[in-house]
Amino acid sequence: MTKITWCFLSIFVLATIFSFSGLILAQEVVSDNELITAPASVSEEVIEAVSLDEDVEPEDLEIGEPRVLPDSPFYFLKNWGRGIQELFTLNTIAKAKLRARFANEMLMELKRMIQAERDPEEIREAIENYQREMERIRERAEKIKEKAQENPEIEEFLDKFVKHQLLHQRLLEKLENQVPSEVLEKIRQARERHLEKFAEVMTKLEDRGEKIRERLEEQMEGIEGSKYKNFKNLEVLLELEDKVPEQAKEAIRKAQENALRRLQGDLENMSLQDQERFKDYLEKIGGLKERQLEILESLRSELEEIPELKEQIFQIRERLLERIREGNQELNCPEVEKPVSGFCQEGRIVAKRDNAGCIISFECVIPAEVEIPPGIEVPPPGEEEVCITLWDPVCGANGKTYSNACFARLAGVMIAYNGKCQEKECETDADCPQPRCGPTGTISVRCIGLKAKCIGGICQIVPMGIEAPPPGKED
Repeated sequence: MTKITWCFLSIFVLATIFSFSGLILAQEVVSDNELITAPASVSEEVIEAVSLDEDVEPEDLEIGEPRVLPDSPFYFLKNWGRGIQELFTLNTIAKAKLRARFANEMLMELKRMIQAERDPEEIREAIENYQREMERIRERAEKIKEKAQENPEIEEFLDKFVKHQLLHQRLLEKLENQVPSEVLEKIRQARERHLEKFAEVMTKLEDRGEKIRERLEEQMEGIEGSKYKNFKNLEVLLELEDKVPEQAKEAIRKAQENALRRLQGDLENMSLQDQERFKDYLEKIGGLKERQLEILESLRSELEEIPELKEQIFQIRERLLERIREGNQELNCPEVEKPVSGFCQEGRIVAKRDNAGCIISFECVIPAEVEIPPGIEVPPPGEEEVCITLWDPVCGANGKTYSNACFARLAGVMIAYNGKCQEKECETDADCPQPRCGPTGTISVRCIGLKAKCIGGICQIVPMGIEAPPPGKED
């Protein structure tokens, strides 16, 4: 088929699509203003703040209002038009940009279908359309051979891509609270996979850790939001850390620390009324309540000097625990005993799960970094390492849990393994991971003269040649 024939065919198909668009306008589309109703107990200011931090409209993604939705009999024409546009797009980066725009459109189509309460199976299909498009973006990015520092066009693509994917996460979290129960798990999976594709594309085209941090922070700052928006930013960063490759994790952690500092500063400078509204904000905002509890515990640790604000945090924590218990029961898990009021005032509350993923209890973990042990050399003035209480627990060789590797390092304690220390973590020496050496405690090199042994059900670091005492003989 000649190029001229292709051109005429393309024009015909596109004209057909636009002609049908006017007809499809009659499809019911429900606006967010119709959906949001504020209970009498929640102020309009809180409703507005929640809307600012989780709602996304077509103009935010730089696209038009979707007129033809996936349940329309004419939707195939829309997909034909997309295919023809890609066919005539020859540049690899331009193809990635085009696919990113299609993903924006499909997410907005999904939103409109959920708002209009369309058939659950049609909504499921719209979710799958969106997932496939995110995979196509990843495939297009794989074909780009250059990195961002080598091509300004890639820099430009990444700036817009990162901004839009942050908005995608906002909206997907919101939609989890609006979809029919039949497709709840499907949209949760879509959000998880979106994070994976987001991380893959971002780190494929940018391998400079500091630049990854800068881009994330700049785009988060540029997105409109409420005075509480750094809470949602931190939530996304915590989830993103689990998806990026090891070499990018430090950049994400640094962005988390900065977001926590900004959130702390925002709250400290707010009026008492706005601090009070923060409780209602967390009650209404979407997202993983367990993750939000984690952020709250980190925030509380940084607010030691403001007792009034710390008391507000305790009240919010009580509400979040109740929401976590409710969410656990919605997953058909056994009811979890509610912690008593004032539970774990000095520590962090951590949910303990069984093999099926159900929460079975809430534990109180008191981190070991309350003070540096005597005899530990402290860095000279001006060279102190400042640790932020973000929860990324590590178990020290002393059998104590530290909030993160920074606190273990500051205490001069070798890291035995990632995660909080277990009550009984081993049966034999083979169950114990060998200690890691190096200035940061993260270098996977066996420590000369030291080994890990199982002593009394606890992995301990001992000099070579030391044997574990027989059962019942431990000191």
